[in-house]
Amino acid sequence: MRVPATLSCLALASAAVLVATPAAADPGTPACGSTLTVDTVLRSDLVCAGDGLTLAADVDLDLHGHTLRGTAGGVGLSIASVGSATVKNGTVTGWDTAVRTLVDWDVDEGSGPLTVDRVSFRGNGTGIDGTGDGGLRAKSMTVTRSTFTGNRRAGMTAELTTVRIDCTTFADNAVGYWGDTGSSATVTSTRWLRNDRALIAVEANADIARSTFRDNPQAVYSTGAVAGIRLTDSRLSGSDVAFDGRGAEARISSSTFVGNTTAVVVGPFGATVSSSTFRDNGTTVTLDPDALWSEPSVVVQGNVFRHNADGLRLEGVGAFVSIGGNTARYNTGWGIYAPGATDLGGDTASHNGNEPQCVGVACS
Repeated sequence: MRVPATLSCLALASAAVLVATPAAADPGTPACGSTLTVDTVLRSDLVCAGDGLTLAADVDLDLHGHTLRGTAGGVGLSIASVGSATVKNGTVTGWDTAVRTLVDWDVDEGSGPLTVDRVSFRGNGTGIDGTGDGGLRAKSMTVTRSTFTGNRRAGMTAELTTVRIDCTTFADNAVGYWGDTGSSATVTSTRWLRNDRALIAVEANADIARSTFRDNPQAVYSTGAVAGIRLTDSRLSGSDVAFDGRGAEARISSSTFVGNTTAVVVGPFGATVSSSTFRDNGTTVTLDPDALWSEPSVVVQGNVFRHNADGLRLEGVGAFVSIGGNTARYNTGWGIYAPGATDLGGDTASHNGNEPQCVGVACS
């Protein structure tokens, strides 16, 4: 039997809490403020009134199911920018910043990778600060089977670095993930629940696949100069705006939008929306006024629109918008209304509230 990716992720995360990893050789239980120079296994919870621990280059920390807790803000884990590092299997909570990169400008070796696995970041200001020092020398990050819950600013941030997120949950944060200038994120099999803004890309790239966004007022959000966002095989529901592409060139495919006030906003950099399903939304796809002025390429093709206010309603558009191969049924108003658009053919519409069923394109 095939297990859905999100369920298998949850099973692995739950198992990780219950099963402690074997202990490795280490120098004993560290004290608050210590710098770790060898791989270390935490033997008990560690509660700190100041900063927590610093990881030197090429040091791994196994929390071993324990909690690293801050009681007065500060930084939980400062990790050297050079060399690789792994943090796994525990909880980091109560810090102003749970994890940050510690840049040594006297060492000219660039930055190494950070791997985070089975870690819960809960009740911090920021979970993982991936911006380095002023946006420079941030570590590349791989985060798997982890949770970010109730972080006041953001679960994760990134700038001028690469990020991979898999089998992870972001819930009840101000922002789940914030990708800023020059960052590039690959997100797979990840859940986003009740964040004010789930994922932000500002002059950054994000490739999102097989992920679920539920009850985030703003699910995927972009602003500023052009970002690149690709969304595939994902489900977005219960948002005021599910996908705000005003700052992005967007590629949306094989995804489902259910019960959103507005499903997709296309901005001045254009979008392709294809092979997706829209159901019970107030607005399915709309163009920001800047898009009407700049006339970017917009393609809406091969989608299914059912039980929305309108199936697809695009007003004031021109030939820069291409529409074809869509199905619109049982929408309250129009099936497809897009006077001036380019008709690619193959649209079908029936049982919608307004007649004719389609305006601007021919429908069978």
